[in-house]
Amino acid sequence: MKQAVRILLCALLCVSLTSCSGNTVKHPYTQEYVAGQGNIQGNVNTEDYYKRDPRFEIGATAEGMAVFKDPAAAFTALQEKYADGIALIQKEQNLQPLSQKNYQEYKTHGWQVTTGSEAEKEQALFVSRFMDIYENSFE
Repeated sequence: MKQAVRILLCALLCVSLTSCSGNTVKHPYTQEYVAGQGNIQGNVNTEDYYKRDPRFEIGATAEGMAVFKDPAAAFTALQEKYADGIALIQKEQNLQPLSQKNYQEYKTHGWQVTTGSEAEKEQALFVSRFMDIYENSFE
């Protein structure tokens, strides 16, 4: 009986430390992202992301890499607001539906779409740019 309780507690701990997808946020937001200051890397236009949706708010890791302050909320917002671009990437590249397990494929292929309307192509491009930041939380 004690063994079963230990296994259950261990499983609950594992679930609490990971997101539903199994991705663990290894590099969370720890500081504000201000390009060109301190140890901040890159030159991300944080205002552009925030204007697109407040859930795209960007911070930085301890190492200065841009990350979403709440990666799960940002991912949800992306799926809601950029569904046409996501669908275009999926269709053109014959991918599985976007998930937190295969987001890297969408990062790679969003830049490469050639079909669809201009609005869909712009969305697909944004999906790739989004994933450049999103992946920083997990790698």
